[in-house]
Amino acid sequence: MPKKCKLYREKKSHGGRPLILQAIVGPLTPFIMIYGAYILFNGHLSPGGGFSGGTILGTGLVLCCLAYGPEKVSKFFTTKVLAVICCASLAFYAIIKVYSFMVGATGGTTGIPLGTPGDILSGGLILPLNISIGLVVAVTIYNFYALFSEGEV
Repeated sequence: MPKKCKLYREKKSHGGRPLILQAIVGPLTPFIMIYGAYILFNGHLSPGGGFSGGTILGTGLVLCCLAYGPEKVSKFFTTKVLAVICCASLAFYAIIKVYSFMVGATGGTTGIPLGTPGDILSGGLILPLNISIGLVVAVTIYNFYALFSEGEV
């Protein structure tokens, strides 16, 4: 059997997580989450949107879970909270899409002002739809990681 490298046998912190991982992930996580929110909110103005912003947000949650353990992350994001976020986002998306299809089929307008092109609130229904998609993707990525790490899948 090959021996483990000396660098691998570093000091472990509480919960058996490597200190180097915590030292790197701790300061980076807020920036990762802010960047994910930026991509999510500016998706209708630039490349990005719901899927890519949600992926970045979900990856930030996974990094926190890797560095600090699932116990720390589950203090804020329990299974019930994640299920409520996912279900509410999907229901909101469905309601908005049905509304836009019905209004579009009758030739009417949505009633949402389009605003000035280039502003955050200039996409009509695109911004709320991007946010709901991003939340669903973030929760799904985190749930996949949680299921695979527990060995349930």
